[in-house]
Amino acid sequence: MSIVLAKMNRIGVFLVIIWVAFSACGCNKGINSPLGESSVSASSQGYPLTITDDMGRQIILTAEPTRIVSLAPSNTEILYALGLGSKVVGNTNYCDYPEEAKQCYKVGGFEDPSLEKIVAVKPDLVLASNIHIPSLKVMEDAGLRVVVLNAKTLEGVLDNILLVGKSAGVEDRAEKLTQDLRSRVDTVSAKVGQVPAEQRPLVYYELWYEPYMSAGKDTLTAQLIRLAGGINMTDDNIEQYPKLSEEIIIKRNPAIMINSYGHGSGALITPEQVAARQGWSHLDFVKNNRIYTIEADLVSLAGPRIVDGLEAMAELLHPSLFK
Repeated sequence: MSIVLAKMNRIGVFLVIIWVAFSACGCNKGINSPLGESSVSASSQGYPLTITDDMGRQIILTAEPTRIVSLAPSNTEILYALGLGSKVVGNTNYCDYPEEAKQCYKVGGFEDPSLEKIVAVKPDLVLASNIHIPSLKVMEDAGLRVVVLNAKTLEGVLDNILLVGKSAGVEDRAEKLTQDLRSRVDTVSAKVGQVPAEQRPLVYYELWYEPYMSAGKDTLTAQLIRLAGGINMTDDNIEQYPKLSEEIIIKRNPAIMINSYGHGSGALITPEQVAARQGWSHLDFVKNNRIYTIEADLVSLAGPRIVDGLEAMAELLHPSLFK
């Protein structure tokens, strides 16, 4: 029996390797990144390179990475935005942007990627997040070179883009992308800077509704609300994603409600459904028809689209400034 199983295991491993080889190739077709992939540098100048990740760890890259695995949707978006899609040989089941990322070989879930699948594609760089810190030693013991990205602010996102660009040999691309993003942020800041503090609306951001959950002050979402010229209703809460009672929401009576949808959020809720909630019909955002929806990934993922989220948020809060 053991001999038969051993033979079956060898056959299974062989088939997995063959499938991985084809999948890794298919992941890179038809990439349409903002910066164009054709000019990705193949130069090995600057290596070996020592970089410091967001955990303060120093990682030595002996050569320009050519086979990259991303363990977080935000990391995947950074890679594609930098025109590095052709080097991505694996990502997670939750990496679905851009469209090409869906076709990539999947190494498992966001929280529980498969070490076996990661090793199988032979990456020379793995981009992880803080959720993978408990698995770092196991991955490193398997011979993987892991860089942890853990941006907590919009500025941190821009720093991560520069870090990935430097690591992958496209530092000039990363600098151009971050300059463009900073310019867009500055444009928003200049416009909402005209709004006096007393005219900035109190915003209730609904991440989930069973129970009601919002974004605490230290989240990217809360920072975007502030940068967009609003006051985050749960900035006084030390929890990252605090649970709220109906009584609290009704008592604070925010001027605007923003409902998120997509990964990690509830289903899309209509203004009519919100107004039908018991005791909510008298809230200002219901009476003034200021209930909006926004894609959760735009205001929560630490990738380049976070600036899209800022722009969208600012237009919702201050539409007259963006006509």
